Amino acid sequence: MNDLGLFTQSVWAVTAVVQALLLCLLLARKNVSSYPAFSAYIFMTLAQSGLLFMAIKGWGFSSTVAWRVGWATQCVVLGARAFAVAELCRHVLGRFLGVWTSARWILLGSGTAVLLYALIAASHQWRLVLNTAELGLELATAAVIVMLLLFARYYDVAVDPQLRLLALGLCLYSCASALNDAVLERWLDRYVTLWNVFGMAAFLACLLLWSWAFRKPAPQTVAAPLFSSGSVYLNIIPEMNSRLRSLNEQLIEFWRPEAPRT
Repeated sequence: MNDLGLFTQSVWAVTAVVQALLLCLLLARKNVSSYPAFSAYIFMTLAQSGLLFMAIKGWGFSSTVAWRVGWATQCVVLGARAFAVAELCRHVLGRFLGVWTSARWILLGSGTAVLLYALIAASHQWRLVLNTAELGLELATAAVIVMLLLFARYYDVAVDPQLRLLALGLCLYSCASALNDAVLERWLDRYVTLWNVFGMAAFLACLLLWSWAFRKPAPQTVAAPLFSSGSVYLNIIPEMNSRLRSLNEQLIEFWRPEAPRT
């Protein structure tokens, strides 16, 4: 661990402690059942820290083994974070069946397009193909969360403060990671140490934000469909939301063409 430096090791140790505390907080407040994907993501990041620590301690930070372990675990973590983002979208839009069905296809299409772009963009420098793929995925993640929050604001969809903090943390970390990866691609040799420290510092800040968000149990969700009664809905919800109801019904018709049209 000598080539990491004392400051980097300290940031790493603090981050691991906060990861463990956040995981314990999710368990203690019984938020795991409401946010299983996010909880799994935090667990994966903690496991990644442990595996990287052992790899770097045994073979050194710049070793091939550490590089392979780092990127192998990072692929798993990115996948877990993608599920966490999808879970966030489901919590916000899951009540609207038609909107959520369309959103799932948009997320899947965006992820596929980003991966194809990464493979094409990095064809001239294969050692950075994973870094380019991560950059694309981080940009896609940030864009999805921003669009989700703008959509919710435009249609006056109520978003719980806990969900807002979760979304803010995921978005900020994706933006920081994308910036980090973009700089790394251009100045790889001179920036790699600072890249590692900056990434951990950004993640630590998001961990603290999420810890504050999950200091309380998740609010209970209503099991009944939001649109079970159209007349009640239009009487108690502002006119802006009626546009969302109309959009949702149109999307349900689109995804269920076999249903009889009225």
